Amino acid sequence: MEAVCLKLINLSISASWLVLAILVLRLVFRKAPKWIVCLLWGLVGLRLVCPVSIESALSLIPSAQTLPPEILYTATPQIDSGIQAINSVVQSMAPAQGASANPTQIWSLILAWVWAVGMVVMALYALVSYWLVKRRVATATLLRENIKQSERVSTPFVLGIFRPVIYLPYHLAEEDLAYVVAHERAHIGRRDHWWKPLGFALLCVYWFNPLLWLAYVLLCRDMEGACDEAVIETMGLEDRRGYSTALLHCGVRRRSIAACPLAFGEVGVKQRVTSVMNYTKPAVWIVTAALIACAAAAVCFLTNPPPSRDFPMKGTNIADLDAQEIVDRIADMEKVEDGTHLYANGDNFEITLTSDFRWLNDGTVRFFYLRNQQTHSAQLRIFPDENQYFVTEAGKWPEQDRYYMLQTYLEALKYLPQAEIRALLPQAAGYVVHLMEEGAPNDQTRSITYTAQGVGAMDGWYIHLLVEPVYEGNGGVPTSEAVHLFYGEENDAPAVMS
Repeated sequence: MEAVCLKLINLSISASWLVLAILVLRLVFRKAPKWIVCLLWGLVGLRLVCPVSIESALSLIPSAQTLPPEILYTATPQIDSGIQAINSVVQSMAPAQGASANPTQIWSLILAWVWAVGMVVMALYALVSYWLVKRRVATATLLRENIKQSERVSTPFVLGIFRPVIYLPYHLAEEDLAYVVAHERAHIGRRDHWWKPLGFALLCVYWFNPLLWLAYVLLCRDMEGACDEAVIETMGLEDRRGYSTALLHCGVRRRSIAACPLAFGEVGVKQRVTSVMNYTKPAVWIVTAALIACAAAAVCFLTNPPPSRDFPMKGTNIADLDAQEIVDRIADMEKVEDGTHLYANGDNFEITLTSDFRWLNDGTVRFFYLRNQQTHSAQLRIFPDENQYFVTEAGKWPEQDRYYMLQTYLEALKYLPQAEIRALLPQAAGYVVHLMEEGAPNDQTRSITYTAQGVGAMDGWYIHLLVEPVYEGNGGVPTSEAVHLFYGEENDAPAVMS
């Protein structure tokens, strides 16, 4: 349930950016037809119900996953809100050292149950409200077609999803009848008796987001405005006065958010009367510009930005390398197929470390992978000062003669036998590490074989590294002092060759 809740929160945050954009567009295009604004609210609904979205460089959403899935399991929460200040605050909320339980998991479970209870309460409210209204109009009498009258209603409204019925109060003035019926028929023609309940259903799911409550209220207002415009579009001044009078006569005061029905005078009566009396047919250029803005909003807010190509380091010591996590992140970033391996090679490659085996400066590891019989290559860049990794965009690369598993190479760095290297190079101020493509332990006079469990003999090696010392004030590196390291499979018999 926590994973579902997390997915909905991310969808909600993505939709919130679209809501903010629509609030701006409503002000910019306040003279545009209201049906175009309703289209924009429809984009919000589409964003909320669609679990997947295409990636686009034009996307204005800071992150498709503000709360990444791993936040449920990590002890230190990491988010990507697009606002660095917020990210820093959340990332500082790490549990106290020695805590017996991960507070992130505890809070995620509690909040998931709160969300589920809130959704059930909202759904029950809608069902009870609908049942009460149906019960109130159970004695209504047929006037004509799908129009009924009842002494138990105070304002005209439409009720029903598959067979919508217009309900009118008996005391409705004759001169208001035609205007009211035309308005409610416009609702039915626009399928508002579908869209409003659907909007409330989404509000039941995303009740925790205040921006979506505001979006639902404005949707209801814009629906009424769109129907008003549809009715008065061809009216003269006198008919518009009559329509406004009908609005004033049928106005009701709503004290709650209504899931149903579509009431004639339900929302914004004073504002609607003003709009009706001042109505002028929108210019063609306004309609065109509003439609272009609607299309632009769809492109910019229904698409997701490409995934971030940087991610944090866990420390600046090579022992802090998490080879599996790095490879998994790159594989997800590059969308490599299951079973496809990432490889590294030794061309033009070196990494410089301090004497305590920390990154001395920025490093780069070129890697490549096969896709559709074509080799693609990119770089894993290491920025210790910024405490992050970055992956460059992949490009096509010539076929390589030798393949080295990227994960195995990173593990070879992680498990460098530091004590043995210090013993063989006691005066070194730092080290330069090269990835070699040839050689074997027996070929070198100064070599060490090692595995993740430590130094020792092995059945076979995967990675050959050359460690050269760096001395203060001496740019030259005596090759005779270099140490060859071979990382491979464990064997019980320990051995160090020097």
